[in-house]
Amino acid sequence: MILHERWFLDESKFPVQFDTWSSPESLIPIAIAVGVTAIATIIYRSRGRHSVVPGPLQLGMPWENYVRLLSWVPLVIGVHMGVSLLVSGVNRQLLLPNLVLPVNLLGGVLGMIEIAIALSFIYGALTRPAAAVLAFIWLVGALIFGPLRLIEHTEILGVAFFLFVTTRGPLAFDMAVDKLNKPWAPLVPYAVPVLRIALGVFLCVVATTEKIWNLPMGLAFLTDHNFNFFPYIGLPQIDNTKFLLLAGTIELLVGLMLIAGTYVRLVILITLIPFNLTLPFMGWRELVGHLPTYGILALLLLWGDERPGEQGALVRALRGGKA
Repeated sequence: MILHERWFLDESKFPVQFDTWSSPESLIPIAIAVGVTAIATIIYRSRGRHSVVPGPLQLGMPWENYVRLLSWVPLVIGVHMGVSLLVSGVNRQLLLPNLVLPVNLLGGVLGMIEIAIALSFIYGALTRPAAAVLAFIWLVGALIFGPLRLIEHTEILGVAFFLFVTTRGPLAFDMAVDKLNKPWAPLVPYAVPVLRIALGVFLCVVATTEKIWNLPMGLAFLTDHNFNFFPYIGLPQIDNTKFLLLAGTIELLVGLMLIAGTYVRLVILITLIPFNLTLPFMGWRELVGHLPTYGILALLLLWGDERPGEQGALVRALRGGKA
């Protein structure tokens, strides 16, 4: 159940209960997630970072084709982020469905900026300045709505950094001016790792603020949307509270594994199941709000466990080099 309960509830009624951090209901899920991540990371690194799930190269894709495929990644990330921003802008929301902008000049200006960034990313026009502005309005959002609401979405900062470094890639208006479409070469090897870590932090924070440290919010959400399937498969002892703690544990585990860079492709494949399972029930808000995350997941599924370096496929792809 990797979704955002606060997008569908009056979140003002459910403040995060930070004082529950030392309770068994909080410590046990966190301990399990940290312990499993530590053990998995030790095994992963002791085996020479051997991936369980084969990537495109292991499945027989020629290196040149793999490099060409990765060269389209900035376009995918940019369009996914652009569509999400466009919907937020025209609905007077700052980046996210739960951050409703006021009906005044400030709200109008921020909405207009979001639309401009969205079109920049979709068309590939002035992508690098637009990415910098995206990071700026993220900070503005932290001032208006409080830092917690925006820290819950560090993946947006990751996307801003990624597109600032890589630009928007092929089929971009920026290609008309060569300098505008060139990646920032020294930072290219770190574009994906920063994006991966940003996604991991986002999942870790949401696992605690919407589930482990905010059980009342989760229980209220399950009252209207009963995703607890365990009673239907013969496990009635797993009530809604235990279901939330289990969901929070898995979400935290996924986030920690991504931060550690451990078994990335395997983690992504497992994560795609709960991400997609809720879509038929939650509708367009869930889909559009998570579009940037889908783009990141697609990239990480391709990129997998590749470490940053001058010979990396993404580096070659963005620099137009060949093996």
